[in-house]
Amino acid sequence: MGQWIDIRSRYLYLLLEMEGLTRAPKCSMCTSPMQIKCSDCIGGNYFCKCCCLQTHMRSPFHWMSRWTGAHFAPISLRSLGFKLCLGHDGKPCPLTRRPRRNQSASLISVEEEHAPLSGDLHLHLSQEFEDMHAISDTLFDSAGDVLDPSGGHTRRTRTAQSGNPLITMVNQTGVFEMEVLFCVCPNAGTNDEQLLQAGIFPSTFRHIETAFTFSVLDDFLADNLECKTTAQQYYSKLQSITNRMFPDNVPNLYKQLLRASRQWRDLKNRIQSGLGHQPDGDSTIDGSMAIFCPACPQPGINLPENWKERYHDDPYAFMNQLIRTFIMDGNFSAEHMRCRTGDADLPLSAGMAFMANPNSYKAHLHSGQEIVQPSTCNTYRAIEQANSSRPHLDVTGIGATACCHGFFVPTSVVDFQKGERQINMDYSLCKALSYNMEDIPVALAMYDIMCQYGVHFQERVERSPELSLSSSLQLRTGIGLFHIHGHQDSCLPRFSPSYIPGAKQVDGEIIETLWAPLNNISRSIRGMSLAHRQEVLDAHMNHSNWKKMVRIVPSLLKRWKRMETGIDLSAETLNALNTRLRTKTKRWLAAEKHAQSKRHEDPTLMDIYDTVISKAPSRAEIQQQLISDESGDITTHGQTSWIACGIKIQELQLAIRYQLRAHGLRVTTEEAQIIENKRSRLQKLIDMFEHQGDSFLLHQQPSDDSPISLLGDYDEYDHVDDLGVPGETDDNHLGHASHRRTPQALDGSGMDGLNPEDAPILLPSSLGWEWCIRHGAQSLAGKEVQLRHAQASESIHRIRLALGFKSALFRTHVRPAHTQQTKTRAWNAIHSVDTNVHEHARIYSMARDAYHKIQQASVNLPDLPKLRAEDLHVATLVLGSEPVGQRNRQKSWIWGFGHTVEDDGTWMDDCRFSYSSVHPLMCSHM
Repeated sequence: MGQWIDIRSRYLYLLLEMEGLTRAPKCSMCTSPMQIKCSDCIGGNYFCKCCCLQTHMRSPFHWMSRWTGAHFAPISLRSLGFKLCLGHDGKPCPLTRRPRRNQSASLISVEEEHAPLSGDLHLHLSQEFEDMHAISDTLFDSAGDVLDPSGGHTRRTRTAQSGNPLITMVNQTGVFEMEVLFCVCPNAGTNDEQLLQAGIFPSTFRHIETAFTFSVLDDFLADNLECKTTAQQYYSKLQSITNRMFPDNVPNLYKQLLRASRQWRDLKNRIQSGLGHQPDGDSTIDGSMAIFCPACPQPGINLPENWKERYHDDPYAFMNQLIRTFIMDGNFSAEHMRCRTGDADLPLSAGMAFMANPNSYKAHLHSGQEIVQPSTCNTYRAIEQANSSRPHLDVTGIGATACCHGFFVPTSVVDFQKGERQINMDYSLCKALSYNMEDIPVALAMYDIMCQYGVHFQERVERSPELSLSSSLQLRTGIGLFHIHGHQDSCLPRFSPSYIPGAKQVDGEIIETLWAPLNNISRSIRGMSLAHRQEVLDAHMNHSNWKKMVRIVPSLLKRWKRMETGIDLSAETLNALNTRLRTKTKRWLAAEKHAQSKRHEDPTLMDIYDTVISKAPSRAEIQQQLISDESGDITTHGQTSWIACGIKIQELQLAIRYQLRAHGLRVTTEEAQIIENKRSRLQKLIDMFEHQGDSFLLHQQPSDDSPISLLGDYDEYDHVDDLGVPGETDDNHLGHASHRRTPQALDGSGMDGLNPEDAPILLPSSLGWEWCIRHGAQSLAGKEVQLRHAQASESIHRIRLALGFKSALFRTHVRPAHTQQTKTRAWNAIHSVDTNVHEHARIYSMARDAYHKIQQASVNLPDLPKLRAEDLHVATLVLGSEPVGQRNRQKSWIWGFGHTVEDDGTWMDDCRFSYSSVHPLMCSHM
């Protein structure tokens, strides 16, 4: 940009110079005086009238301007006498000198109404009004009468003064009026065919008044696919290009663009899919116009001819290579408004791409049965909205099935009528399981609520005459890694793809990434006809599949390189376990093989991957146990309650400090009063605590050289999502702009003037282990260390609950939100959960620091790890050593903290968890 600043003035001068004459006023083609300048020609763009018409015989969509002696004024090619001649390389047909007014093989009649242009489309404001009217008279002549043979009545059509038809042409460079000379040779095609052969698509096929160039239709469809540009936005752009000063003077051809683009899209799709070589360019096979995944095993397409023989030689090993993985999900953004006048539109490609065949799908909805069952696990949107309907919508969303590589499966996308019901998703899954699946032995279907959805799936299929499954197909079921940790614990080993043979390294959530591009067109398709909506959705899904197909090779190569790193790590861990536990692994492998072979019949067999755990004692239980131990001992009675009170005071101090930081300098009178009330109550608790402490702990004397550890702010957890790259903090880093106070020595006089939230609380941890030894307070320190550990465990437990709730909020509130109001509410809920997470993160860190100061008082308690920023992110995998997408990183320690593993007599409690996690992971790399 620095170099640009240096040359900007020079470029600006050159551009302004180009607005005038930059050389001798001679034609660039001959020596005649220059009269016309073309704004779109590159290089020699100065012409006389004759050379201009000759040069633009094949470039009719350029904008011209004439030299007035003082400046260039816009002028059209037609006003110079240009005529678009068809059939003879830009020259007029030699057999006629008058237009042939009606010749068409089509019997379709579509009315077009638009006002003719009132003047030259690029007429400059500086021209006199007399010149404007003069140019207008040369551009648009009166319409002539044309006899309509289908009805016998006369129809007014626009013609030039010469009698030739005038057609409004739409190109990327703008909207033009063209006088067209059709060929009338005996072997010439009809008028619409001649336009088509010239690269111009007529919007109607009788009384042609409007046409679009191939290039403008291709450009609009490309903009719609890549930029999600609507037809209205695109044509508004063309109007602005045509007449920037008065775009409303340009004919409104929005409806014509919609119709022509639909027809053009249909033709291009049939050519791309090969149907153009079929009789009538049509097909009776559903999904015949769709692109599908080149990597998924498909007989006759990408499997060797002898694949069945290889499978029969070693079914167990080869089965996992032949598995087809599907991911199901619903999207409630793709709604459709109910049409009050009825939908009489004609579908152009019903059932030939991704949207379900409407006739078959309606028959299934009419004959199929919905088995209503209560939720036995967690409540998700699919369950909550299963029977919800909205009167103004006839479609509340769509459901789809995609393969594990992110390709939509043809004919598997269905409309929802009342929400994400089982009857809808049954049709989607069955169509996916029958698409190019001939003799494929096994498939894996993954769904957010598969633990409930899959229970009666086979029964529902048998009850619907429109659905069927291959009797030889083994269907495995799973739940994506993002949602499975929101289910109950038993769902994890039964449905996690980490424990499903053949699932490979998938997260089961790839379809979530496919919704985002479709959501960008949701608003534009809400008011379309159902047929047009189906075509647009099919086009965007086909475009999504196309982009994935052309990028799949580099994508798989990139993943292969990542896999090499992961397989080395997994192999190292697995080999180490095999070396240590050679006698045990044989029994484990046998049990694993039995469970895997029968998991599709009884998912509970997969519970062997789970560990028998029990929750560690809670903070209240620890406190109650310590109080019970004090009974009967007068010297220690009340110590536990006193320490617990001090710990609670410190938690209140942290809360008030955070509230002050959150408010900053902008504190209202009401907020200030609330804070002062909290300080008053806190001071009363501190006074009571110090009064009770006289009998347990002597106040530090001024002669003591041991410092008092003041409570830190722990403000690094105020906005943990803004901490930057996870893992860059250590025990000595307290976050940016930290106000944490460093330990220092204080005498009694130094305490005066402190706010209650800043006052030191004289607990054993505040004075340190060395002070406790000198003053005989080891017993007090031992009780506090147990309470501190329980406090830390409780905080981690609450963090886990909040993170799980946060992931559910993203699914049930944030993603379905459409309006600004619902989005605001959803994100407010997320911020509320984040505040809760940050609060308990501060409490944990406070407990950890206090615990480490007196850790010597108890040697039986485990250490408390450092809580880092990445530990507070919502994890996609709760159990397993290698989360998907993070193959070289271990899962956060918070998900297993606070539990104790029990030996069930069959599995070694110290090794079974590691082996059962690493072995399936190792197999997934194979």
